[in-house]
Amino acid sequence: MSDAVGDRRNSSSAGISDPAQFPALPVSVVLDRIPLPVLAVEPGGTVVFANEAFDQLMGFDEQTPRSDDALHLQDIFPANEPLGVNIAETFLTTVATRADSLWRMTDAKGDILQVRASKSILRRAEDSVVLVVLEDFTDQLWNDPKSAFR
Repeated sequence: MSDAVGDRRNSSSAGISDPAQFPALPVSVVLDRIPLPVLAVEPGGTVVFANEAFDQLMGFDEQTPRSDDALHLQDIFPANEPLGVNIAETFLTTVATRADSLWRMTDAKGDILQVRASKSILRRAEDSVVLVVLEDFTDQLWNDPKSAFR
């Protein structure tokens, strides 16, 4: 084995080689490694966590970075999205009742995305944050509008 390969395997960015390391990882590190967009929202509508896959979905990159200010649901859902009169107040309920439905979101350029959100991964009564995984159907619906409903 070459030294370069050995150095890469020993670097701190390498994968988890010992399963005992997993519980010690911060949850944000684990969620950021998930290749699907993950979004965590508190009851007021403030996005408290969004992983790199979410940033890619929304079109945030080096040229169009996500603002250092807090991202709010009103920033990513069009005003006419039928999530309720006040998106921030109804998001928890909406995720519970409309999970697996198609939702419209607005990306960084203002384009409309069609996504499907999972039910909240956090399901205990004391969890005040909604944590959902998003699946992008925009291209699929553009090519075949009925395909997401099969």
